Amino acid sequence: MAKHPAPGLGKIKGKSSIASKQTVVSFFNILSPLLPEPTRPVAQSITQTAPLAHLDYHEELELKNKALDLFWKHFQLPGTPTPVCGSPKSRRYRTTSKRRTSYRGNTLFLMSGDGTAQNKPFLESPLEPKEHTRTYVFLQKKLSEAPFKLVATHLNYLIIRGNYREQAVIFNVDTMNGPLVRKLKILAGHLQNMKTTTSAAFVYLDPSGSDYYLEERQPANLLLLKKLFGKGNLFVAHDNCKYVYHPTSFSQVNEAMVPLMLDTARRQLEPSADEKLVDLYCGYGLFSHHLAPGYRAVLGVDAEGPSIRSAILNKKHNTGSSNCRFLASRISEKTIDDLKPATGKESILLDPPRKGPAEGVIAALCRRSPQKVLHIFCGVNQIPESVKMWQLGGYEVSQIVPLDMFPGSANLEILILFTPADR
Repeated sequence: MAKHPAPGLGKIKGKSSIASKQTVVSFFNILSPLLPEPTRPVAQSITQTAPLAHLDYHEELELKNKALDLFWKHFQLPGTPTPVCGSPKSRRYRTTSKRRTSYRGNTLFLMSGDGTAQNKPFLESPLEPKEHTRTYVFLQKKLSEAPFKLVATHLNYLIIRGNYREQAVIFNVDTMNGPLVRKLKILAGHLQNMKTTTSAAFVYLDPSGSDYYLEERQPANLLLLKKLFGKGNLFVAHDNCKYVYHPTSFSQVNEAMVPLMLDTARRQLEPSADEKLVDLYCGYGLFSHHLAPGYRAVLGVDAEGPSIRSAILNKKHNTGSSNCRFLASRISEKTIDDLKPATGKESILLDPPRKGPAEGVIAALCRRSPQKVLHIFCGVNQIPESVKMWQLGGYEVSQIVPLDMFPGSANLEILILFTPADR
C-alpha cells in the first residue's frame, strides 16, 4: 500500500520543532494508506485533485466505505453510516471546473490543484467532461498567442460551469478596463465560432486574485460580472422542478447525483403538511422548491446576492412552491434569533459551505427546538465538531447517509438527520 500526499490535506499544526508537530486526522489521512499502488503511471498533478480516479469505481467505493468506518471509529461518532451511495457518473461528471492561470515565457499555463510538477500548459482531468477539455485546450492556445497577451497576464482563473447540455465560460481577471474588455470580446467571438456547447461567456472582476475564484464569497454587486455574449443566467431541471440561476451562484458540481440527494433529503425529513421547513443557505432554492409541496410553508434564507434573488424568481417556474418565502440575510446566530419563533412543528435543513456554519448558528437553531434537523456536510472533516455542538444543544444522530458526490476525489457529501435526544 502506498500513500499519496495531497497539498492542503493532512495539515500539520504546531511549532517548527518536529517533536511538537502533530498530524491532524482527516478523512484523507485515513483513506490515503488504503490506496493501492497505481498499476500504471499517474501524473502527480492529477492525483492532487483526483487521487482515486485511477481506481475501478467499485474499488473506490469499497475504500471510501472502509475509510468512513475508520473515521467514525476514530472520532467515536454516534450512529452507523449507511453504505456510500454511488454516483451514476463516476468520471467526467463535473459541471463546474476551474483552472488557475500562470503566464510563463509567452505561454499561458492552466493549472489543476496547486500546479505542482505541472510542466505542460494543460493537463486533462478524468473528472471533467470532454467538452470542458476541448474548451480549455482551445482557450489555452488562443491566450498564448501574442494578440491576447493582455488578457493572459491579467487572468486569475478560467472557469466553466453549467450542466450536461450547455456551459458558460467565466474569465476571472484582476482588472477591468476598456482595452482588456475589447480583447475579451474578440476572444469570446472566437469561442462562439468554435463548435462546442458554450452558450455564454462572462468576465468577472477579482482584483485580489484570491483562491476562492467564485464559490466561497459570492458577490452581491453584479457590476463585478460583465456578459460577453449569450444568456445572462444558467438553467437546470431536477425531477419536476426548474431552476434558473446566476453564473456566480453556487451549484452542485455533480448534476447526476442531485436527484438522489433530493430524494434522500425528502426521505430523511419526511415532510408533513402540518410542518414548516426552514432552509438555511438555500442558494437558488434547490431544496426549497423541491420539498415545498410536502410542507405547510417553507422559509429559505441566504445572504443578499444573485442566488437568493434567483430563489425568489424561481417561484414562477415551480407552481408547487407558492408556499415558499425567501429572506436575504447573512446567516449568523443573530439572524436565527431574530427569526419569528416557531409556531407548530418546524424542521430545519442546513446546507452550509464547506467551512460550515458561523459560530453560534447551531446553538441558535437548537433554541428553536425543531423536531428534525437535516445537516448536509460537503466535507467529512467538519462532522465531529458539528456533532458535538448538536449534542450540546440536546440533539442526537438519527440517520447518516453518505453520498459520493465527488467520485475520484477523497471526499464525500454526508446527510445527517438530528432529532431531539429526549424524544
